[in-house]
Amino acid sequence: MKVTYGNGFAMTKPGALLVLKDGEVVFNVPDQSPAAIRAQIRALTSSLLDLPPTEQRDFDVQHTLIDGVYTRTLFIPKGSLLVGKIHLKECVNIVAKGDISVLTETGAGRFQAGHVAVSQPGIQKVGYAHEDTVFINVFRTDETDIEKIEAQVATTEYAEDLICQ
Repeated sequence: MKVTYGNGFAMTKPGALLVLKDGEVVFNVPDQSPAAIRAQIRALTSSLLDLPPTEQRDFDVQHTLIDGVYTRTLFIPKGSLLVGKIHLKECVNIVAKGDISVLTETGAGRFQAGHVAVSQPGIQKVGYAHEDTVFINVFRTDETDIEKIEAQVATTEYAEDLICQ
């Protein structure tokens, strides 16, 4: 699976999702409504996928499966901007290392190593790594094939009835 990123991606253009404020990279979300944030995430996703292949990259991912628990560990280099897939199932998110800003349609936050949170179905995350970051998603599954698990837990298309509040 290709995950896309941009290093310092268009932070200076009007309406940019990421901006430099007081020397820090932050998300620019003037309209905090879930529908508006989702539209911004969709626009960013489209922009990143339109980048030439030389400006896209795969991140290192480690898959672990044990006794009905699937973990997906993503290694994100400092300065990377990425958009994840849309979660179809609830999962636990763990920042195991680093410092990352995350935006979902429920809001934005900056999280350091040790942060643990739960994502509901329908959530898509945008991340910006302020430091090299290790981000882990934990899912429950009875499946044992990684490709089948990924199809069960994430998608690239929103189910329109899944707008998180």
